[in-house]
Amino acid sequence: MQGEPRSNPLLKLLRLFTDAGKAFWSRRTAVNALADREVLAQIAQDLGISAADLRALASRDKTAADLLNRRLETLRLDPASVDPAVMRDLQRCCSICDRKQLCAHELEDKPKGASWPKYCPNEETIAALTAKPKLPE
Repeated sequence: MQGEPRSNPLLKLLRLFTDAGKAFWSRRTAVNALADREVLAQIAQDLGISAADLRALASRDKTAADLLNRRLETLRLDPASVDPAVMRDLQRCCSICDRKQLCAHELEDKPKGASWPKYCPNEETIAALTAKPKLPE
């Protein structure tokens, strides 16, 4: 008698492909919902972002900004302590960033010469959040 079906590598692979397909079609549906330019422009305006950013965000999955939380944790910065509007902007920038592989690599390996501030779209905001306040003289 064989083990449970979940232990079958072929079924695991099939489940992985199925999940990836569902995620793709979910993102595709979100992008298609923004096909009407007037609706897209109105939603983008309501959110305070560009139509291009809204389209890019709609094409990402819900884990698109996960590296941001890891980065903040590395810097000992609690996301809950960040102003919600600032946090949403950080998440937006992280979600549309195209350097995720480099970011993930640096978070995993923690190299001494990490260059993340040079490529991170949130560099200046994170620097401001982690800056120590100057005491009056």
